[in-house]
Amino acid sequence: MENNKISKIEFSNSDKNKLNEFLSYEREAAIYDLISENYFEIIDEKSNGPFIMNISVEEGILLIKLKNKDNKDIYQFSSSISKLKKIFKDYHNACSNYYELIKNGSVEKIEGIEKVRRKIHDDGAENLLSILKKDFNIDKNTSRRLFTLMYSLYI
Repeated sequence: MENNKISKIEFSNSDKNKLNEFLSYEREAAIYDLISENYFEIIDEKSNGPFIMNISVEEGILLIKLKNKDNKDIYQFSSSISKLKKIFKDYHNACSNYYELIKNGSVEKIEGIEKVRRKIHDDGAENLLSILKKDFNIDKNTSRRLFTLMYSLYI
């Protein structure tokens, strides 16, 4: 159903994190890609989208608040992200290495780091999918983009 989507992303605690250039780019790209194409459905809920999603990560807890197009609160989700913490750290290290290689022109090493970075990102998206699956139906690309947004809030 075409209304089962996220139409806007908001952050509750985005002012706490001053993002570096790479992280800012990753966040903006994830938002753009997510809004352009996503599938997001609340399980066992009569509310249809499109949804405005407010997302935050506070003290190891993911909080997602959903509103309808009229800005009315319709659903709230919270869950521990403890099983994602190590993945966030590994992903951060891979991203930092990748960014440094790009800045320093080490083209021959970029491909290997990018494969590692992509694998960690895929693992993170799969773990996030398992956290969200009791409440939401989402596709793999939506999970990948939400993982990137969560990472940008966590780091």
